[in-house]
Amino acid sequence: MKSTQLFVIAVTAATVVSCKKDTLHEVVDVPATPIVAVKQKGGKPTDVKAAEGAFQILELPYGYTALEPHFDALTTEIHYSKHLLGYVNSLNKSIVGTKYETLELDAILKNLNASDAVVRNNAGGVYNHNFFLEGLGPATGKEPEGALMESINKDFGSFEEFRNQFTEASLRFIGSGWTWLVSDKTGKLKIVNTANNDNPLMKNLGITSVPILNLDLWEHAYYLKFQNRKREYVNTFFSVVNWEKIEKRYDAFPKAARSSVPTETAVEAPGTETPVQAQPVVTPKPEEKTGE
Repeated sequence: MKSTQLFVIAVTAATVVSCKKDTLHEVVDVPATPIVAVKQKGGKPTDVKAAEGAFQILELPYGYTALEPHFDALTTEIHYSKHLLGYVNSLNKSIVGTKYETLELDAILKNLNASDAVVRNNAGGVYNHNFFLEGLGPATGKEPEGALMESINKDFGSFEEFRNQFTEASLRFIGSGWTWLVSDKTGKLKIVNTANNDNPLMKNLGITSVPILNLDLWEHAYYLKFQNRKREYVNTFFSVVNWEKIEKRYDAFPKAARSSVPTETAVEAPGTETPVQAQPVVTPKPEEKTGE
């Protein structure tokens, strides 16, 4: 009887050990998650139209592929046909029946009540994206010339030093926003950052000045191509800046004309100092930020 019991125990133990061994050696083959490629729709900028309203979308001065290989065509298409279009449509809706309905875009920004969060976000989104996209173009390898280059050399020491300071200002900025090259009423150039969709035309920020150049720091502007490589994005940006356009912006505001720019609350940010970080903004409700 004892021998029979011992035999049963031995068989049971062997079975348990065998099961454990089988469990230890069992391999579960988990299928890999398929990677779905996002493809360009193949449309044209001229196909994009805003809904009826006070403002129509900017006519993009180049095709979606024009900034390749530096900025990818898909990002350019989405940036224009989704983000900018969304801001234009939202702005048109948000100003119906308000004091802003009959104003030009820059006038809305200059006369904006800071508490009008929805208009502030959408008007800033339209202006900032228009300014950014208009300032880009196919790579030429050129650097700025004329009065703009003279001012850059004077206020930053060299074009290379300006690029370094602009790049570092962009990298230091945390969150969504913009980096700007601006000019005060004397023609002095400086670098400022603004949060979300604020910009130098908004008097409440205390950095009122003439914008010359800007860079989009929202992730939608670079993440498809550059992911978290923000420095690479900023460096690449300089390859597609349309300096001829930027020079015309600067030349359009001679010193005499800049005297109309309010400066009583302006914050100085000389080229050799840390760029200004704009004050916190009133954040719109998530559903209102349709452009992003």
